Amino acid sequence: MGDATPFKFTWRINNFSTLTPKELYSEVFYAGGCQWCLLVFPKGNKVDYLSIYLAVADSTSLPQEWSRDAKFSFAVINQINKSLTVRKDTQHVFKAIEKDWGFTSFIPLSKIKNSAEGYLVGDTLILEVEILVRSVKHYSKPEPKKQEAKDETKPSEPVAAPPTSQVPSSEKVVDTKAKVDTKPLNQTKEGIQATATPTSDKEVIKSSPPPSVTVETKILPKDPPSEPVKSSQDVHATSKGLLTELASRTRTMSSETSMSNQASKPDVQQQKEALKGFLNMPLEAIQLANAYGNIEGIILTLIQHSKDLNEKTILQGLLSCLAEFKESAPMVITTAETAQARRTSLSGKTAELDAKLAQTHEELSSRDAEFLRLSTEEEKLEDQIQLLIKQKEDVVAHKKSVLVELEKSNKEASKDLEEWKKLESEIKQANVNWVGAQEKLALANVRWKLYKEDLGLGKLNIS
Repeated sequence: MGDATPFKFTWRINNFSTLTPKELYSEVFYAGGCQWCLLVFPKGNKVDYLSIYLAVADSTSLPQEWSRDAKFSFAVINQINKSLTVRKDTQHVFKAIEKDWGFTSFIPLSKIKNSAEGYLVGDTLILEVEILVRSVKHYSKPEPKKQEAKDETKPSEPVAAPPTSQVPSSEKVVDTKAKVDTKPLNQTKEGIQATATPTSDKEVIKSSPPPSVTVETKILPKDPPSEPVKSSQDVHATSKGLLTELASRTRTMSSETSMSNQASKPDVQQQKEALKGFLNMPLEAIQLANAYGNIEGIILTLIQHSKDLNEKTILQGLLSCLAEFKESAPMVITTAETAQARRTSLSGKTAELDAKLAQTHEELSSRDAEFLRLSTEEEKLEDQIQLLIKQKEDVVAHKKSVLVELEKSNKEASKDLEEWKKLESEIKQANVNWVGAQEKLALANVRWKLYKEDLGLGKLNIS
């Protein structure tokens, strides 16, 4: 049996609007002793909706006849108003031919792309899945000890290919996902389609299209209150504190380095490590720590003690670039303070915007319902059109059959007509012969009568 309690996994997708892959996979996570991953179509799986699927991450390495029965829900988090978070749940028995399952039409892409809606903030989209594994036949390999079976959040960048050796058969949802077609933003019963691992045209999962079932979409109970999230001001203050400490440590290290240079020959390897550390720092941190002089000193020291001409050339080029960066680097603190002041000045419009967003949400919900109704009517009309097309095909086929029989009857009638014409000619000739015979007979009768009179049969006394 799987876990008795649901497991929650959160996936933050950064730079969402600039993603180019057709399909993205999250990192692999464990739930109920099984490996899973999320699969999304950032531009929709042949629809103008965000398509989301839950996939078995290690399906190719499992024994034959494996299966996993799970109940799960997806959510696209509204980062402005949690009550507007879109959540849908379903259930599925995963197996070799249906290793992906989810919603092809989860939430309209137009809602996500509209920053006023609150789903895409800072070009980051937050997805969430809750899984309750009810039964398992063949578990995954044991979960690494360092990874505890608890709710977790993965802010790392998504990948455009399966995170494990599993590569859903093509056409997967992505063209490898199992397809489940659940209508978007509706609390009514919707059809769900599945396709085995990403296969062909998956509405939800790509694989050979599975039988359709009916699933009732509903909103899961709200999650328990999460820990408070620090505001941007708190984060900025923390960053300033860290940068101040970094500057202090940099000055200390610079002082120690200076003393060390006076006492003995500089450690070239240590200088290289220090330079590497600076190069791994963000440009803003270097700017705020005023560490350009330290970096220049390290580079000059390395140039003096380097015996490799190519290395000296690289270091001199780096020194030249550093001077340019020093002049062009933005003043992050000033920019942040200006942005905060602007943010404060705009806070007065929050209530008005919230009311407008609520009104817009109602309008969009109404339009979604109307769109769904029109889509249903369109499907009915399409069914009628298909039925009429089938009837027309049957009529045309029957018409062709009757035409063949008609042509056959015409040929036979033509033959009969030709025979009738021949018989008509013979009948005319027979009539002529008959008239001639009648005339000869009449003439014979007259002659016979005259003959009898001439013969004088009365004189023969015949009684």
